[in-house]
Amino acid sequence: MDIIASLQALRTALPGKSNPRIGIWGDSLFQGVVLDDAAGRYRVLRENAVTMCSQALKATIENFSKFGCTVTKGRQRLIQHLDKGKPCDIAILEYGGNDCDMPWVEISAQPELEHSPKVPLKQFSAMIQEMINALVSHGTIPLLTTLPPLHHERYLSWICKGGLSRENILRFLGDSHHIYRHHERYSLEISRLGMENDCRVVDVRAAFLDYVDYGAFICSDGIHPNDKGQKLIREAFMAFVDKYMPGIKLQPASPIATF
Repeated sequence: MDIIASLQALRTALPGKSNPRIGIWGDSLFQGVVLDDAAGRYRVLRENAVTMCSQALKATIENFSKFGCTVTKGRQRLIQHLDKGKPCDIAILEYGGNDCDMPWVEISAQPELEHSPKVPLKQFSAMIQEMINALVSHGTIPLLTTLPPLHHERYLSWICKGGLSRENILRFLGDSHHIYRHHERYSLEISRLGMENDCRVVDVRAAFLDYVDYGAFICSDGIHPNDKGQKLIREAFMAFVDKYMPGIKLQPASPIATF
């Protein structure tokens, strides 16, 4: 199957659909999960990026995102959905944040050993490619998203909050910036796959990095976007819609005349 030619054909046909179905497969990012510092736990933000976009688009949006989900589980859930004969017109894929996570307990105990992430980068890349192939073969346009940047110092502190050895973890990493670079590699791989497949990518990461103090948009755990961060994600998607799919954007209501 020629992925690029098939994608071009699908994109050409899309404007003729008045109410496209959009499916979202991802993790807590697109669930709108934030850390509630006062309560000391995670919660779902009611006004999150997905709900805000839903209110602004002429589209049926189904959100299959799941807290803690990796691409391994996401691929399985997507294939099951497609096998049931329920393809969408567009499928948004958002993975990487959990895939790159490391076994911090083991690292803290034995920093001198080699340790692997939940889903190694090559395996992550292969599974995203499989998902792209499966979607296109079912007549669905895949849409990728880059990852919001994590705040390495906050994330390191969050990892060590339960009593893990900061000294040993830093010994394994070399420096705390390695956490950022490791996470960034997964986001860069998403961008590479987008270019290789002529698959469009919503650059969520750039929306955060446009700000010098992007940490203002990240929760105290260093990895989940806060309420302001969710609004940034919404802006990134709406800018993408304005550029590539303006026909599905709801027009603002006409102002009421005043006399």
